[in-house]
Amino acid sequence: MKPVMIVVLVDALGWTLAERASGFAPALPARRPLATVLGFSTGALPTAFTGRMASEHGRWLMYARARGSGVFRGFGALRALPRRVRTSLRLTRLLERVVAGRGVRGYFNLYDVPREELAAFDLPERDDIFMAGGLPVDSLWDALERKGAAWRGWNWRTPEAEARAQALGELAAGRLDFLFLYSAALDARLHHEGSRGASVQASLAEWSTWFDAAAAAARRGGREPWLYLCSDHGMVDVRATVDVMARVAALPFRRGRDYLAFYDSTMARFWWRDAAARDRIRQALAAEPRGRWLSREQMAREGVAFADARFGDDVFLLEPGALMVPSFMGGAPVAAMHGYDPAHPDMAGILAANRPLPADVTHLAQLRSFLERELDSLLAAGTQRVGAAS
Repeated sequence: MKPVMIVVLVDALGWTLAERASGFAPALPARRPLATVLGFSTGALPTAFTGRMASEHGRWLMYARARGSGVFRGFGALRALPRRVRTSLRLTRLLERVVAGRGVRGYFNLYDVPREELAAFDLPERDDIFMAGGLPVDSLWDALERKGAAWRGWNWRTPEAEARAQALGELAAGRLDFLFLYSAALDARLHHEGSRGASVQASLAEWSTWFDAAAAAARRGGREPWLYLCSDHGMVDVRATVDVMARVAALPFRRGRDYLAFYDSTMARFWWRDAAARDRIRQALAAEPRGRWLSREQMAREGVAFADARFGDDVFLLEPGALMVPSFMGGAPVAAMHGYDPAHPDMAGILAANRPLPADVTHLAQLRSFLERELDSLLAAGTQRVGAAS
């Protein structure tokens, strides 16, 4: 039988979570931790798809500083509206439609970013990163198109259950060489319940069963199933909250005038307009025991050093398990979070397969080249068998 590659990327399915689940995915006996990158899926997924770090592919965090005319241009006028209007769901939906109408086809969320401050920022992810041409550098999807592989992908736009059912149908039809499924449902469940939540365990069981069903469907379609499970990062259970915004706001400097700031759930990023503000804010946050400033050397080592400082002049990172509350991501705690130091064991993703895993594939940046080598083997096997049959 000609092989078919079935690649599933489950967002936030960490190595420790998978290993703790008894009997998880027996169809995938070859498995190992997959080291991740600093940040969130907005940077991790492009690294998985391109094999490059953020400073090379240009995607790190969802929000960057606006350079020129950004997608939020004109939003500064929102400061004239009453606060209750600026924070309303109706205005949020209107603004989301405006942003989408300005050509943003990638994933974005306004979260709790102050609406009147949006104009200072921009969304680097303008295109669909799950399609050929959707990233600034060559990706796995570009390679699939170049090689003429018959493939189909599902991402966050399709509900998980629907995507899984459609993929089984395609496998039974036997027409495709490569299927890719991305799901963020587990990520959402982990944020809500933590790593030991009932729906989290149910999600693991569903995927475990699905791989058996996928292998059976592929065989019905006359194809040999090559199965792969991977993730972009793991998740850490939250054990403390930190009010970084209050520490900064207590100082005699004004956001937007003396400095620009963006408060993610695990890191605070600053662009300085006043040297005194920089010195005092750095000093104040250095006193926070559950966080640290990242040095230039550390950022370069993590592949997130940008010469134009589009993601921040300075970055303050919380320790694993600490959550910034409030932040621009929300005002209430969640049960688990990612975006911490990649060296923490719970931050590692997973790579599992029913095929041998080369010893040199241990980091998310090595995933693309591994899958492309597997694809080359698949296409070569198909060519040889067609030639032999003819």
